[in-house]
Amino acid sequence: MDPVRLRALGTAWETVRRTAPTHPHPVVPRRPPGNALLGVPLSVHDRVRDALGGSAAVVKKVLVGLAGALVAALAAVVVQRKRH
Repeated sequence: MDPVRLRALGTAWETVRRTAPTHPHPVVPRRPPGNALLGVPLSVHDRVRDALGGSAAVVKKVLVGLAGALVAALAAVVVQRKRH
């Protein structure tokens, strides 16, 4: 393999490694597009869980809180735009 293709393969591998979940998820499909669609949110969940020490209950509360804050922020933007 020439050096250019080898570097491209290394870059692709690193991208997949950084976005892949860090824990097994038996209910996730093994084939595209299901694995790609569910892999990114599960990767975020896993990395938050890893950062917080592994408690799935704490991670769920943190992620639900973040999702709620995001929804509230989006709702505020929509309301603000309708007023103008």
